[in-house]
Amino acid sequence: MSIKISRPIFSLLNFLSPFTTTSVIIPCSQAKEIKSSRPIYLSLLKSSTNLCSILHGLSVHAHILKSGHQQDLIVTTALITMLLHFSEINSARKLFDDMPERDVAAWNSMLSGYSRNGFVHEAVSLFRMMGSSGMEPNWLTLSILLQLCGDVNDQRLGMSVHGYCIRHFEFEDPFFENSLLVYYNKIGYFYVSEKLFERMPIRDIVSSNVMISGYIRSGCPWRALEVFQLLRKEALSLDVITLEIALQACGQIGRDAIFEGESIHGLLVRLGVPNDVYFDNSLLLMYCKCGNMESGKHLFDSMEVRNLVSWSIIVNGFVQIKCPSKAMSLFNCAVRTESEVSSELLVSALQATKITGGCAQQVMSMHCFIIKVGFDSDVYVGSSLISAYGEYGEVKFAHKCLHSSASQGNNQLACWNSILSACVHHGYFSDAVELLHSMKLQKCTFDAITLVNVLSLCTHQLDLESGKVVYGYVIRSKFDSDVFVISSLLELFIKCGLLNVACCIFSKMALRNLVTWNTMIHGCVQFGFPTASLRLFCLMQQKEGLMPDATSIAGVIEAVAQRGCEKERDYVHDYAIEKGFINDEFVANSLIVMHAKFLEFDKASLVFSRASKLKSVTWNVMIAQYSLHGLVNNAISVFHLMKLNSIAPDSITLLCLLRGFPGLGSLNCIKWLHAIILKSGHASDLYLETSLIDIYAKCGDLSMARQVFDEMSYRTIISWNSMIQSYGIHGNLEEATNLFTKVQQSGIEPTLVTFLILISASSHVGDIEKGQQFFDTMTKVYSFSPREEHFASYIDLLGRRGFVQEAYEHLEKLPSGAGVCAWGSLLGACRAQGNLDVGLAAAQKLFELDPAHRGYYALASNMFSEVGRWTDASRVKVKVDDLGVEKVRGWSRVESSFC
Repeated sequence: MSIKISRPIFSLLNFLSPFTTTSVIIPCSQAKEIKSSRPIYLSLLKSSTNLCSILHGLSVHAHILKSGHQQDLIVTTALITMLLHFSEINSARKLFDDMPERDVAAWNSMLSGYSRNGFVHEAVSLFRMMGSSGMEPNWLTLSILLQLCGDVNDQRLGMSVHGYCIRHFEFEDPFFENSLLVYYNKIGYFYVSEKLFERMPIRDIVSSNVMISGYIRSGCPWRALEVFQLLRKEALSLDVITLEIALQACGQIGRDAIFEGESIHGLLVRLGVPNDVYFDNSLLLMYCKCGNMESGKHLFDSMEVRNLVSWSIIVNGFVQIKCPSKAMSLFNCAVRTESEVSSELLVSALQATKITGGCAQQVMSMHCFIIKVGFDSDVYVGSSLISAYGEYGEVKFAHKCLHSSASQGNNQLACWNSILSACVHHGYFSDAVELLHSMKLQKCTFDAITLVNVLSLCTHQLDLESGKVVYGYVIRSKFDSDVFVISSLLELFIKCGLLNVACCIFSKMALRNLVTWNTMIHGCVQFGFPTASLRLFCLMQQKEGLMPDATSIAGVIEAVAQRGCEKERDYVHDYAIEKGFINDEFVANSLIVMHAKFLEFDKASLVFSRASKLKSVTWNVMIAQYSLHGLVNNAISVFHLMKLNSIAPDSITLLCLLRGFPGLGSLNCIKWLHAIILKSGHASDLYLETSLIDIYAKCGDLSMARQVFDEMSYRTIISWNSMIQSYGIHGNLEEATNLFTKVQQSGIEPTLVTFLILISASSHVGDIEKGQQFFDTMTKVYSFSPREEHFASYIDLLGRRGFVQEAYEHLEKLPSGAGVCAWGSLLGACRAQGNLDVGLAAAQKLFELDPAHRGYYALASNMFSEVGRWTDASRVKVKVDDLGVEKVRGWSRVESSFC
């Protein structure tokens, strides 16, 4: 309890002034001779601490030395406490060392002072000295030591203290138990804190506050609210700190906790907590974090007093809900209203600038204002400015900001991290590598954010070796307890194909968050372990108490799609609708793809009708699935509906629709869509132009295909391949060869696909010389290794010209064989040429390589029939019936005027 400084105390301080270098000026008539005694000295020392006046404390110290009271154990302990309060560490330690005798209070005072002033190692050394002196610690000593262990993350010593307490004390002290809770929360052992909390015979409000704070720190805000509700049920008197922490838990959860947040607001009103700016800001932060900006704005407008924190919270709130215009409007109002700005407010404004979708000019304007108000050397503002420039790809300006901040001599790690993150995010991988080298040269110590960026860089480049080096650094630097770093490591190993390593790391993690679980859920699905993925989804909720998000549900949908169980599909479908995930694009699209995979288009259409379709993505997915499964008319209907809903089709929409048209076989529809492409301004899209070439050629309009090709402003090898193939399938080998010559002259490198097209075209027209020439050019000039398809086309070419025996010998010479397709081509050529001997050898080889392929049996049977070997032909047919191989029926389309 604090002591008020009364008139007699001032008189006593005046009396002590002749013995010190500093005095309190009080009229001499008011001074009285007061005999020094222990209570007076204790009161004076306490008063000096409360007054925050080291001069008065030193005056009392001088008088104590003069009067000989330094031999008094209690007075000296109080004097040490006063000196430590003013961070006079050396003076306090000298007094402590000179004490003729010490009790546990003196040791505790010195230990507490060391701990409070950050002298952790000195405090631990002093505790060891205490033990060697034979002094037994009490509850307060152990509590102070636990605080020290938490500060340095010394798990061994902290647990030793806990064990010492259990062995030497028969009763439990609430203060020490609360210290244990704080300690285990600090070192991340929340499961130990939970067990201690459950076993506490008496819980006070401090215990509950510690657990609520611990759950928030561990990313389990729902459990924090459960403890809060337990407090209310037990009728414990809630203090303001409890309500404030509970508001933080609501803010951490977000939208789902708005009801709880409003209830706490009502409690604050009923408890009569005064409306000061501090609690108004806490409420404002909760509403903004929960996304209820209407209530937040109403509270902000009704605030009698606002400070820069209030402005920062409301501006950042509108940034979080993607309303940059309102955020910038409030920022401008704050600049006009307040006499100064804060770094937090500027950071929020820069974040608003990032999401406006404007241009780098807006960032430059903010940059000028930042320089004007003198925050250009602030490390947080500087890192946000670098991030804003990076968002628009202005890496050069970001570098200039980095160098400008470096000249100010501030801690640059945050700025380095911002520009590194921007480079990785926007694909400037070489720049990111150079930045890492620069950081290494400047001896920058990497933190968790740096490591996350480095691991993201390794993941993008699939650089497993560098990732392993970073993993070693993570372990050596004790970052293996950082959940974000480990989550990035999991993603790296999964992307590089090492799911077993990722599982091993995941199983050893002491703390996991939602991102970690989602990474493993998707990783298991990616490697074909859907059952493990579903098991992880259940454990995440049962063991950790984490609520799934849209990413979790999307992973589960993919797992269910892999398993193919109809009941599971229906369950995840209903779950997504019941929990409101159907409005998430990611989840809705995953459900549509899942149902379409099993041809459940009625269910896919139901998801599509209930999903939010404000953007073109979901429309594109529905059109793509209809086109993929040959339901082009349905795709066109969705496209028409899309236009009726005023959703502008993008290039992906048109590409998804276009790729379904070859199966439709309708030139009218293709020309209709081509006209839409031209009108919508997507005529120069490379992928659309290439697809148009391919579709026109497949539908027989080679002149339109060539017109599209000639009008292309930019061509890749894929574009050339499409046009060469168009001539090839129409038997125009000469024009295809001319285009290949132009490819070589343009400096574009042909690919294996280019030569496959040319060899197939040569086979189509039966030009063996051209085919041989292209085959030799591929292997000898460009040093390509032929694949199975190339051998198949080459064998087909030889067979068409009657060189069946040469083709067989060529296949036999290949050391590893040329695959099923090449032997199938040879069998077809043998039937056409009537070469039964080679045909039988090819058939025998095919039956060994692919015994379930009906076409090869049909070829062999027809070949036997044509030479009059009816018994052999019948035997082959019986073999087909025994295998149960069914023929895939063909189908044709008739052009309609649907478009």
